[in-house]
Amino acid sequence: MQGKMASFWQHLRQQPLHQQLRLLRWNAPMIVLALAALHQLFVQTAIRPLNSPVEWWLEVLIYTVTGSIAAWWGLTYIARNAAKQSETEQELRRAFADLEDSHRKLLALDRMGQYIASAPNEDEVYKVAVQAPTELVGAKAATLVIFEEDQQTLNLAMSWGLSEDYARAFHDYLGQGVGAERCRTCSTLHAHVDGDCPLFVGVADAAREDGVQSLLCLPIHTEQERIGILTAYFPSADGPKEDQAHLLNILGGVIAFAVDSLRARDRQMEALHSLDDASRTHKSLTELASQTLHTAIMGWKAQAGAIFLYDSTRDQWVCLSQQGLDDLASARFGFAQQLAQQAFADQSFIIRALPPKQSHELRSAAALPLISEGEAFGALFLGTKRPQGLNPQHADLLQTFAHQIALALRNAQLSQELQQTAMLRERYRLAREFHDGLAQTLGFLGFQLERVARFLQKGEYDKIERELPEIRQVVRSAYMDVREAIEGLRLRWDDPTRLAENLGNYVEDFALQTGIEVNFVAHPPNLIVPTEIALQFLRIAQEALTNVRKHARADHVDIHLQIVETALELRVADNGIGFPETSRQATGKNGGFGLTSMRERAESIGG
Repeated sequence: MQGKMASFWQHLRQQPLHQQLRLLRWNAPMIVLALAALHQLFVQTAIRPLNSPVEWWLEVLIYTVTGSIAAWWGLTYIARNAAKQSETEQELRRAFADLEDSHRKLLALDRMGQYIASAPNEDEVYKVAVQAPTELVGAKAATLVIFEEDQQTLNLAMSWGLSEDYARAFHDYLGQGVGAERCRTCSTLHAHVDGDCPLFVGVADAAREDGVQSLLCLPIHTEQERIGILTAYFPSADGPKEDQAHLLNILGGVIAFAVDSLRARDRQMEALHSLDDASRTHKSLTELASQTLHTAIMGWKAQAGAIFLYDSTRDQWVCLSQQGLDDLASARFGFAQQLAQQAFADQSFIIRALPPKQSHELRSAAALPLISEGEAFGALFLGTKRPQGLNPQHADLLQTFAHQIALALRNAQLSQELQQTAMLRERYRLAREFHDGLAQTLGFLGFQLERVARFLQKGEYDKIERELPEIRQVVRSAYMDVREAIEGLRLRWDDPTRLAENLGNYVEDFALQTGIEVNFVAHPPNLIVPTEIALQFLRIAQEALTNVRKHARADHVDIHLQIVETALELRVADNGIGFPETSRQATGKNGGFGLTSMRERAESIGG
């Protein structure tokens, strides 16, 4: 009996409180009866004796019934409240467990988001992306397929958790060019292995063998394009829960933002490199402005852009180049010019997020002053139809870009000014050469013709015959002088810095025109030097070859162009009669054989 009671109490203690109370209700009458009997015995012995046993038992019965009813009701009430409390406690425990699980998943998502945001390239982003579904929602595997540039084909970028056979079959299936059209427009989709999802069709058998019964597709897209599809595979046909799908959707947004940021950074860095290459070319100011503006627009995927220059002499603005602003009377052009002028006046960059439904249809814009040597001379404007297309995070890179454009344009302006100065110098040189050479030759030719006319009047034909060869030689010399002067004016090349190539072409023409054999050697053969140096070396070579033709009586010339230590050397040697001693000592303004002119050219470039 004692063992049964002990077992009963042990079983009772293992039950929830409300169950314990409900079990105790059935023992309440016996307990109340015992208590009532004890009460009556105490009353009879200590207070007053009862008249008869019937009266004694009647009172015991009354106490037992009323007490049992009260105890039953009280225990039931307490048990009911205890049950509610127990249910509430269990709900709180479940809610806490769910909250703890959500917190764990959010921490994991935050950790992944931080890693994705700091990933150095897209492959690292993809690696985290395909591992995330297995860690966050217990998926069996995951894949990431990427749209190619034409948006017509899909490529398996990364997989995680799939068998080699399934991954290979899936890769080959995508290689057939299937599925891209539907995936390009598909939204978040839960599909069964027996369904018509293009990511299952064709590989369903491999999926079943891999234990995959369903998938969840998550489109990865930016404001402009769909990047790809993140797919989570599940062993059950039910797939993920609603909150798990929501978590994966958040992950998809993080991945899309990271990939878009990386691609934007790559475009912008490529634009910087392209700008650096463009600044090294020798183009006109307008051509350079068009190229650099196009580079900036491609780097930020802008829909509008312009380079404005301020002409201080006429106090007016000039749009040197523009894209997306064709109508100069449009609201977009007016907005662009206004923002550019403000950035120019403040000498500070402006980046604005613009409200929707504006007449210029732009949602973000930037204007940056073009500053060279501490002085602003223009402004760069860019505008996009995307709200975050241009934002404060781009400030440093945009300022670097504007600085590079300013340097390139300023150098182009200076180069243009140098070319104009060089043109004036060449006009002066040509005038001097015509005066000192061709004018004197024509004067001498006129004198000779007058002599021939007198001989003709006197009938002295033998003297005319002696004079004609000299006249022919003078005419031929004048012709060559004029031709060389014209060639000098035409010494313009698409890329004058290619000194060796351009000098070789000129030497070849000289040999064909004069019949003088020329041996030209350049080390290195693809020698490139700054424009001004190249032009002066070409002029010096031209004057040296003119001396050979006119004075050296040579039939062979050796020309060597080479770098000697840190200097550039041009050596011209012929097999002619050489210089008279007086010409070697000539240092005056009109030194013979063009030596003074060649010396001045060499000195102008530090020689």
